[in-house]
Amino acid sequence: MIPREVFSFFPRDHPDPTNGGRKIFGHLIGEEMIGKMVRESLLENIRVTGWTLVALTTSAALVAMFVTMSFDLERKMTRTLRKLGPNAVASPHFLSAEREGNLDLWKEFEDLVNRENMAAAKLSLEVVTVRGKPIVLAMSDPGELARMTPYWFVSGDRARAGSECLVGKRVARLLTLEPGMSIGVHSTSDSNEVTHYTITGIIVSGDEHEDRIFVPQLPSPSLKPRLTYALLSVPGGEEGIERLNAALHKAQSAIEIKPLREILHGEKSTLEKMDLLSSIALLAVLVLTVLGVSSALLSRVVERRKEFALLQAIGATKRSLIGFLLLEGVVMGAAASIGGFILGTLISEIMVRQIFHVSVTPQVIAFPITCMIILGVTLLTSSAGVIRALKIEPALALRGE
Repeated sequence: MIPREVFSFFPRDHPDPTNGGRKIFGHLIGEEMIGKMVRESLLENIRVTGWTLVALTTSAALVAMFVTMSFDLERKMTRTLRKLGPNAVASPHFLSAEREGNLDLWKEFEDLVNRENMAAAKLSLEVVTVRGKPIVLAMSDPGELARMTPYWFVSGDRARAGSECLVGKRVARLLTLEPGMSIGVHSTSDSNEVTHYTITGIIVSGDEHEDRIFVPQLPSPSLKPRLTYALLSVPGGEEGIERLNAALHKAQSAIEIKPLREILHGEKSTLEKMDLLSSIALLAVLVLTVLGVSSALLSRVVERRKEFALLQAIGATKRSLIGFLLLEGVVMGAAASIGGFILGTLISEIMVRQIFHVSVTPQVIAFPITCMIILGVTLLTSSAGVIRALKIEPALALRGE
């Protein structure tokens, strides 16, 4: 819509308002009238303006959501995955040091785990005899073991007291054991020494743990384990594991951390697929937004063809017309970017809280990225309207043809 003030610059008896019109219009455009023209134009076509703002704001919200989640989701998801089980195993460089009774062998490792606040479960293995069969007995703190093995299916309950134990599925099948039964464990070093445990549960893990019996403590304090290792949940993947190994090497520790590569590969593959899926979804949203907004702006130009013809008739140059249309788009794009960023951040917070049960960290960088993408989309779609407007013949449009 053209403000009435534009026509007040022309005398009532002026036979040809286009005489000097370019000079007057240029003065108006250069001063304060352009802002009022854009505002009234947007309000005059409120239906198209509203549809365009809704489309751009929705797109901006999705852009802000994807950007925020791409920066924050990987860290949150990695943290969640680290609660599902170990991704590394720590063990001595050599077994002889442990067999020789080196009590400080694990000291540096335990100090490092405490400093890094990592989840870990140390397991000490010994071969014992149960019902005449040699069985691997694993001693581990019940709380630590539960944190590192949430993926275990336990038929019954986990062991908590010193006289309770968990039995692997294959051991239970071999010895015909069930929860609630009591078993006698004979030490191979002293077959006369028997320790009784009550079975609280049978575990199904799908790995070598099904061949073991898990107890909170070894049958005899004097019994030395044949092997000790630790299950670790290390944040940061292989880079984090390399950093911990460097710290242990610097402390001259005999412990080495080895990655469980199948776990790390699965996590990395999952994150990469999520990033790819997010990128494809975002691209689809942007394409649909471009198509929808382009259609709206083209219909807007068609509805206002007489207005654009009149602007050209009173002296508006093509450059001024292009600037006017692009400025309209920039105003709508800026408003949509601000609203979309706020909405997208809120959606990210809701989604991450529902899925990962943690709060999302708002990413400041998401705002300029959202602005650049949405303004780029707006300028691209406005260009279609500009091309259509430049094809308008003032004389034909004013005659209604």
